[in-house]
Amino acid sequence: MTELGSGVVQRVNYAIKKISEIEGITAPRFHACHFKEFVVDFSETGKSVTDINTNLRNKGIFGGADLGREFPELQNCALYCVTEIHTKQDIDSLADALKEIVK
Repeated sequence: MTELGSGVVQRVNYAIKKISEIEGITAPRFHACHFKEFVVDFSETGKSVTDINTNLRNKGIFGGADLGREFPELQNCALYCVTEIHTKQDIDSLADALKEIVK
């Protein structure tokens, strides 16, 4: 279990690093320890979470849950989740797709 948990934390940290490198995107929105889930803020991109998720879906990628629907203060933010089933390639594909969508 320790090894599994450690692998998840490594994947999450890698995803946060890759996504935070994209201009206009803030990841994580909240600075804390993250296990599986983290919030991504798209406010500076000029795109809504709905638009981003539609574009991701067209590329065969499921985007994050739109938090603005339940929490108005988190408008243009999405909850992303990375688990042990996600590979480095999965994370790289997500980051590449997001970069293309928000440019």
